[in-house]
Amino acid sequence: MRTTSRLLLALLLGATAVSAGCQSIPTDRQVSTFATATIMVATVARDTLSASNAAVVTRKLRERAELGGGVDDALFTPLVADNAYAARIEFLDALERYATALDELASADRTKAMDKALTKLAGALDALGKHYESITGKKEPAVRRGAVKQLVTVIGGEVTQAQRREGIRRAVVIQHGVMQDILPILRDEVGPAGIFGIAHRNQAEGEKATLMSRYNTDRQKERLSKNPDTRLKRLNRIREAWDRAATVKTLYGRLQEAVEHLTIAEQALYEATTGTADREHLVEAVGRVADTARAASRLRKQLKE
Repeated sequence: MRTTSRLLLALLLGATAVSAGCQSIPTDRQVSTFATATIMVATVARDTLSASNAAVVTRKLRERAELGGGVDDALFTPLVADNAYAARIEFLDALERYATALDELASADRTKAMDKALTKLAGALDALGKHYESITGKKEPAVRRGAVKQLVTVIGGEVTQAQRREGIRRAVVIQHGVMQDILPILRDEVGPAGIFGIAHRNQAEGEKATLMSRYNTDRQKERLSKNPDTRLKRLNRIREAWDRAATVKTLYGRLQEAVEHLTIAEQALYEATTGTADREHLVEAVGRVADTARAASRLRKQLKE
């Protein structure tokens, strides 16, 4: 295990004098439900960004093959610049790893499983912290860095149930600042007017407009095929482009809502964990995350890329 991960693991397992109120955390089932909803959001967001990026290049290649012409770098340029795209994909991967480890720790009932989940959780926390600066443009929170630097040893021995639940509590507290800073940025970027949403929508609208313009020009210049089936194929392709443009706008709207609700749910988890809010609010917030994530997932599947 890397040194940083070992330090984070120690932070998860270390004994600290805290009040009884701060020891309180949601039930294991509630933590697992939050984790599952988080995985849903991370998955649909990553799939949307990666599939859309690849599809844009594929459609440009198809168009160049049909119309002819030379090859240049612009032909292979993805939807969003590689550096911004890669950073978001890596963050979403780390977010999914964090949620998966959190779920596994909440479900673990054996020492070996608890130790494995804690190790994975420490690695995910480490990875998420490293993405903080690339996405926010700010240094990783001093509180988080300072807490890690103060640790010099790793707690050994078997992981107990009490340590397992303390590990969950500490993970939620450690990650809270990072999540509350990064998720709003991601929410805006994946919205209809964000860097990803507007780039994809402009590309889809442009494709639709181009196909319609070519068809109308060919009709005016009497260059359309006399074969109705051939004309129908072109019209169906225009219809697909029209549907795609409409779906893209709705998809990014739902994706934005899912990230927004995840931000609220993460805040609710933190408050329930630190005893500053009731667990009922967490249940309601997580339910909204799951609903919007499922809606975004359905639209992602409908989008013919």
